Amino acid sequence: MSEPKALYVHIPFCSSICTYCDFYKLVAKRERKEKYVEHLVKEGELKKESFSALETIYIGGGTPTALPLNLLDYLLTNLKRLIDLGNIEEYSIEANPNDITPELALVLKEGGVNRISLGVQSFDKEKLKILGRKHSEDDVRKALMILRDLGFKNINVDLIYGLQDDSFPKVKKDLKKAIAMGATHISAYSLILEEKTILKKLHAEGKFNRLDDDLEAELYKKISAYLKRRGFLHYEISNFARKNFQSKHNLTYWNNMNYMGIGAGASYYLGNTRYTNITNIDKYCESIASGRPAYKEVTVLSSEDRMQEEMILGLRKTEGISLTEFKAKYGIDCFQAFPVIRNLINLQLLEAKHDRLYIPEEKLYLSNEVLVNFI
Repeated sequence: MSEPKALYVHIPFCSSICTYCDFYKLVAKRERKEKYVEHLVKEGELKKESFSALETIYIGGGTPTALPLNLLDYLLTNLKRLIDLGNIEEYSIEANPNDITPELALVLKEGGVNRISLGVQSFDKEKLKILGRKHSEDDVRKALMILRDLGFKNINVDLIYGLQDDSFPKVKKDLKKAIAMGATHISAYSLILEEKTILKKLHAEGKFNRLDDDLEAELYKKISAYLKRRGFLHYEISNFARKNFQSKHNLTYWNNMNYMGIGAGASYYLGNTRYTNITNIDKYCESIASGRPAYKEVTVLSSEDRMQEEMILGLRKTEGISLTEFKAKYGIDCFQAFPVIRNLINLQLLEAKHDRLYIPEEKLYLSNEVLVNFI
């Protein structure tokens, strides 16, 4: 079994709950956060044998910056103790723009973090209100100024599109502002109405609508063309980066490689098994205190399962998958494993060239229709 190259750390706390989010998270009191972080560090200690080959760390949530500053400092200091940061190429943390202060930025810098992922979603007041976001355009500008002043160069900005009133001129304003403020990576996600979210409930009540699918597909193509004209590489369905600023951590997932995770609700992939930690914080803390992490789910993948995941994850990247690497990994040619590939090539939904199998960029908006063939 190859040693995991990536570590995901889950912080399930938020200052408020956004209308579109279905991740495991909660608004909690300080004592609860303290207890959780203490046990998170303990889980890290239980798993430190798996940290020797790490190259990337990603602290996500929830909102990691919703932790009080001293707790965040405690977490980063202990991760530094458990992991040799000298081998870490990319160390990311998710942050809300209105959480960024000079003090917080300094704690991140001293903790070894070198990449910030800002949950901006939009600069438009009305859109922010619908999405339940509490920051303003000015908050984002100040946050990016603070981060750049401290030497952070690797900054991702998350944006959401696909609300009923979205148009390209409206979304272009968001893209333009993110670029002007110094984003080196942009994740542009279409709005999905997830179960058990506020927007899903409002939609069911006829009080909220998404953009029409055909209009959204056109918008997606225009977003991609606009960002490419401005020097961003479109390297994954929803992700765009300046040269050498692709997310190394997320590429671990899309390349279907092993990774480690700690925290309530954190998932990880070791050998041929996928694990998801229990999501209940109290039960999570009890299990870590006993030295035996409790799982919500453990799935042992067959060779067929792993090949399916290789296709579904790898074809999210614009460069797709390597035919040679697939055969070396699974001992079978992917055309033999998935005869449907030839049909998808005939339909021009897939292309095979120079040892790569990929979805043509102009068809990426149809990716779900392609990927469903590998389930």
